[in-house]
Amino acid sequence: MAKQLTIKAKPREDKKPNALRALGYVPATIYGHGFSSESVQVNAKDFSKIPHKAYSHINQLDVEGKEKYPVLIRNVQVDPVKDNYLNIEFYRIKSDEKIKVKVAINYMGHSPAVVVGGVLIVSLSELEIQCLPNDIPDAIDADLGQILEIGQSIQVKDLKVSDKINLLHRKEEVLAKVEIPKTHEVEEEKAPTVAEGIVAAAPVEGAQAVPVAGSKEAPAAGKQAPTAGKQAPAAAKQAAPQAGKAPDAKPAKK
Repeated sequence: MAKQLTIKAKPREDKKPNALRALGYVPATIYGHGFSSESVQVNAKDFSKIPHKAYSHINQLDVEGKEKYPVLIRNVQVDPVKDNYLNIEFYRIKSDEKIKVKVAINYMGHSPAVVVGGVLIVSLSELEIQCLPNDIPDAIDADLGQILEIGQSIQVKDLKVSDKINLLHRKEEVLAKVEIPKTHEVEEEKAPTVAEGIVAAAPVEGAQAVPVAGSKEAPAAGKQAPTAGKQAPAAAKQAAPQAGKAPDAKPAKK
């Protein structure tokens, strides 16, 4: 059981809450099963020194002019903008009455699955339990060494706790697990393929390559590819006589 802290308080002055906050105090309420509620005020600066883990442990509330009360810090309201205390609730307890409280999980050891490349994922950092005030533990241990392979986990049923403590969770609830690390695969650039429905034919000797539509060598829209025979060499025109025209004959001598 953790060491108890003493929190000093005063009976609430007859002032509005904002007026008390301006003076450096936090409005607070004491309540509990079988007890009448009381309104008190706590020094804001002194309360800020209390560690958060002490919220789940029994502490002594020392109200000026009255006896000390064993209490739990049940609820603390904080202004989300100014980050100052708005209100505190203290739950007065009875030593022979079971209470519900949240306790931190102490993850200990090393998982062999992490050593071989797995990634540890922690789902819960605290557990809600029910027990007598004097049986509240400082923390509940969870042995990571139980996770031997990637894909395995620690569940609530795997925890070893005293039979005086009742865990208020499902037995199959996962506390921590080891998973395969996620990688970002980059797809390789694929070479451009022939358009669907077009079959590439083997080249024919003497044939001229026709550029594929959309390539840099493709002719502009409206232009036609040169027709066969228009690009015959000039030498061929000189060597071959025009069809149907005989060479000029010299006149015969008389």
